[in-house]
Amino acid sequence: MMQDFGQFAANNWELFVALFIILFLLARTWIGPGAASMVLPTEAIQLINHKNALVVDVRTDKEYQQGHIMNALHIPLGVLEDRVQELQAYKASPIVLVCRSGARSAQAAGKLRKLGFADVHNMGGGMLAWERASLPTTTEPGAPPEPAPSRSSESSPEASSEVRKVVVYTTRQCPFCTRAIDLLNAKGVGFTEIRIDKDKSKRTEMESRAHGQTTVPQIFIGDVHVGGCDDMYALEDKGELDELLGLQSTDDEKPQEPAA
Repeated sequence: MMQDFGQFAANNWELFVALFIILFLLARTWIGPGAASMVLPTEAIQLINHKNALVVDVRTDKEYQQGHIMNALHIPLGVLEDRVQELQAYKASPIVLVCRSGARSAQAAGKLRKLGFADVHNMGGGMLAWERASLPTTTEPGAPPEPAPSRSSESSPEASSEVRKVVVYTTRQCPFCTRAIDLLNAKGVGFTEIRIDKDKSKRTEMESRAHGQTTVPQIFIGDVHVGGCDDMYALEDKGELDELLGLQSTDDEKPQEPAA
């Protein structure tokens, strides 16, 4: 039998070379430089339930709409780099990448690692493995978890525990959106960017939250609708933006001046 196999291999050496190349490329995808760790569906559940992990589904719109993990953020692989700003607030959180079988999510995980995301996991077997394990899926949109505080915020004694969640609704080629994001970045504030030109449901969501406003950006700090870019800069000019963001104490908390 071994002799027959040897003869078969000799007669089909091109096939074995191709197989070796494929296995090598797969190995680089899964365990090469910058690769993310691979987790099973049961391990992904532990990350979601106990470490507040963000699930990012990189499948197509059609695949996602047919069923996805509850509260998964949908960012198709093809637009991941365009929408990576939406993940900036989650740099200190575990991120679990999911696709149909694990191949596209492995690519996505590699991209995020190269962009500086450290706690990145690829769910091996993808949604096929998730469904084989009889784990629940939904077709309803959900709410991603709150991002974990950054390490710098945790280590700083001056960091406020009242920093508000910031959400910015944007489109791709919007100079006012860029200007608003630049101000938030300058303040070191984590935020979630939601691109309404990629998802019509997000445009509807924005208009509902913004009481019918259709222009971008629309900025929300906690439960407060700030408005657009000019509105946020107006708060900055009046010295009120940091307080709204939770970056400084309110006047009531400031020490009183000693009486003369």
